[in-house]
Order: sequence, then structure tokens, then C-alpha cells
Amino acid sequence: MDGKVLVKNFRNDPGATFVVLIREADQPVSLGDLRQSLAEAGVPVAEVNREWDRLRKSIKDHPHISKPEPARYEWSPAAQPSKESFQKLLAKVNKRGQAWLTQAYADNVMDSLAKVETSGSRAQAGWSEQREREKASLLAEIVAKAEVMGAEGYSGQAIVDWLRDEAQSRHLMSIGRVGEVVKFDRERHEPDAGRQPRADQELRVLRPGFVWVGGGHSVVVAKALVE
Repeated sequence: MDGKVLVKNFRNDPGATFVVLIREADQPVSLGDLRQSLAEAGVPVAEVNREWDRLRKSIKDHPHISKPEPARYEWSPAAQPSKESFQKLLAKVNKRGQAWLTQAYADNVMDSLAKVETSGSRAQAGWSEQREREKASLLAEIVAKAEVMGAEGYSGQAIVDWLRDEAQSRHLMSIGRVGEVVKFDRERHEPDAGRQPRADQELRVLRPGFVWVGGGHSVVVAKALVE
């Protein structure tokens, strides 16, 4: 994640940022690993330590975080049973707590319930419609902001930079930039036309793609168009 975006996210919500760093790591991480990543981005070490001391217990309680070793944390794709999450959620809402942790418990319960509630064809349609409305709402916010920036005289590049920051804050990592020369990877690149390029053939990016890293592993959600 871009350093500026990482610092911004940490200042806005340090707990959620710790969780993202643990989730995106390819192996169990320690406080030292988290501290190094944040310090390299520009967060003072003292600030990292202060927030970690404040949030450590809550992070340990996260339904997707486990401790394979006493001082290391890792992301577990398999969440704890929904009943356990719901009981912890109820305990959290009865006292002041972190919104990101409460939301994690709620999401875990709702995901489990959704598998039951969407078993029928009519229910599945209703669930899909709700998800589409959520995506449309997010797109509307982004388009509105971009239009305001244009009206205020921001350059096209400034708007693109803002959009990229927004994408990164939502765990979307870019696959290339327009005009960049890359080596062809069939898992990440889509040829514009003609024959399938050979592996590692150098091609130019016509339209960037994106990888989502918000679920504990990388998922290509849009391949980069190349020629």
C-alpha cells in the first residue's frame, strides 16, 4: 500500500490499519514487523507503540486473527463460529468499543446467516439486488466527488491520483499504469486483440487492472488490458 495512504489510514483508524497489515502479510507477523511497515511509511514509532498498547487486546479478539506463536499474529480465512462472534458482539455493544471490531463480528454473523437466507431463488435475487445497490451507492459517491474536483479546477491527473488513493484505501492494488511496458501474465493481463502473447512477452498497458487484497488473499478483480 502507498505510504501516504497507509499513514492517512492509520491516523483515521489505527485498529483497522493493524488488521489490514496482518491480513495482507504472507506469514505471521510480530509487533516489530507492523512497526517497521508503519515507520517506513512515515508513522512515528512512539505513535505505533501507543496505539498498539491501546488496541492489542481488541486485535487479539478479532474473529479472523489467531496467534500461532505467543508474539505473532496471522490472518485466518476461517472465522470463528458465528454463535461465538455474536455473543462477543453483544458484549461489545453493551460498552464502548471499536467500530471496526464490532463490524467484524457483525459481518461474520451476517455472512453465516446470508448462506441460509439466500438458499431460495427469490431470496438470492433479493440479496444480489442489495449488493448491487451498495456498489451503485459507492460509485455514486466517487463520481460526485470527481465531478466536484473537476468543477473546482483540479487537473485530470489530480483526479486520477485521488481515485487511486481511494482505491488503495479500499484494498485495491493497481495492475500497471497506462503506457507502462510490462511482461505478459495471463492471470493479470488481457490481450487487446490478436493471438495470445507468449509468457513474459513485453507489452504496453492500455488500461490498468486491479487486485483486491481485502480478504486475506489476492484476487484479480479486473485484468489490465495490454497490446
